[in-house]
Amino acid sequence: MKAHKSRGRTPIFLVSAIFFACTLSGCFQKRASASAQSQFIFNTICQVNLYEDSTDELYSIIFSRLRQIENIFNSHSPSSEISRVNENAAESAVEVSEDFFIVLKTALNFCTLSGGAFDVTVGPLVKLWNVTGENPRVPSDEELKRVMSIVGYKNVILSENEGKPTVRFARKGVQLDFGAIAKGFAADEVEKILREKKVRRAVISLGGNVYVHGKKSRSEKWSCGIRNPFGEGNAATLFLNDTSIVTSGGYERFFEKDGELYSHILNPATGFPVRTDIVSVTIVCPNSMAADALSTSIFVSGLESIAQFAQSSLCPDFGCIVIDKDGTIYATRNVEGALLFPKEKKIEWL
Repeated sequence: MKAHKSRGRTPIFLVSAIFFACTLSGCFQKRASASAQSQFIFNTICQVNLYEDSTDELYSIIFSRLRQIENIFNSHSPSSEISRVNENAAESAVEVSEDFFIVLKTALNFCTLSGGAFDVTVGPLVKLWNVTGENPRVPSDEELKRVMSIVGYKNVILSENEGKPTVRFARKGVQLDFGAIAKGFAADEVEKILREKKVRRAVISLGGNVYVHGKKSRSEKWSCGIRNPFGEGNAATLFLNDTSIVTSGGYERFFEKDGELYSHILNPATGFPVRTDIVSVTIVCPNSMAADALSTSIFVSGLESIAQFAQSSLCPDFGCIVIDKDGTIYATRNVEGALLFPKEKKIEWL
């Protein structure tokens, strides 16, 4: 699962994706309109640009909704819903909001689909390695054994009785972490508002979760660059409308110990940072929650897992672009018409 590179205590939302400035560029080749607004939410800069149909009231509605979501899923706030659940669910079932229920249900579905490569209970493991903190370290075997005994999505019991959803933990110490899905949910909720208000063109950037709404113009699609993980510029550019773009990469946040690099993306099955030839995974999907979860799942599971995810109703119509350590680009055929890459790049179609 993912963690962010800031120092000190980092709210959960920053573990969901890499910063927009680090992984995606070029979405704003057309100069942003004067009506674009940004606020600091989820411990990152969230920007919404309503290129048409913008009003102060609509911006207020959008950012109020984002703050509402932040207040639900911020595990570092003792008053948040996730903190209440993490503190009490091992003792008895805790009633949760509809938003919490939707995100947890979706997360658990991806946990099952991925065979645990995506795991919503990975929080204690992320804290143990502390890659994003002041003192990241390689934990001892004893520490890993202790924490791994409580990491496991099957320890989460989600129920719904008479329209009242509840969450219970099967054992003490279990802690939910929505870092790889909460901002995807937030992007989807903003997109829902844009559709309800009949906004024609907009770009949503929530740190690393980007949603391009409508068309850039009658003849143009939005252009989104996938960063070259080995240097300057973009490895490829996507031309898209009405979809989200989420990238996971192991090259942005890591620490070095005794000559070995330890990535921020952890494998819930081993307790260690993922060891893989994959450098980055970009998901294109109309559902940003699915894109968020898939980017982590495929990074952990590998290229061979893409076909499995493509067969699931949880992942409707997603495209995938993977870059490996040799610079080879692997891409699913359904993005072929939208993907532009330098001629010297080697590409394998999946």
